[in-house]
Amino acid sequence: MKRSLTKMVAGLVTAAALLACGSDKTGPALNAAGSYTAFEFVTTGGSGMTNQLAIGSTLNLVLSSNGTTSGHLHLAASGGNPAFDADMTGTWTQDGMTVEISQPADTFVRDMPLTMTANGGATWDLVGDKTFSGTRIQLTLRRT
Repeated sequence: MKRSLTKMVAGLVTAAALLACGSDKTGPALNAAGSYTAFEFVTTGGSGMTNQLAIGSTLNLVLSSNGTTSGHLHLAASGGNPAFDADMTGTWTQDGMTVEISQPADTFVRDMPLTMTANGGATWDLVGDKTFSGTRIQLTLRRT
């Protein structure tokens, strides 16, 4: 009797441990490391809304598992503003579902927290939405 009670307790402990681990994709075990490209990139300001991807802007960002970033930002010339290019070299951190980029290049990317959001597929997007000097930037980076 004592032996079967011990086996039953051990079985319950194992089952509880497995349930606790689970496969919750919103838990802290989810890591944002990967390669991303702009899937949606819209700016809205005094001159209206601009689909940055449609006019030729691009953003590619790699979040390496060692905490470094690489990639490239290209903003197409628009509304009297010249084209702009920046290297995305820097570092990144993740706190729960929020990713923040730190980089020497003076871009909106380093000032916009990105939230990991399920995209309906098997991966997550990084989504940012912030206003800078009267211009709202809505950005969705999709893992490639």
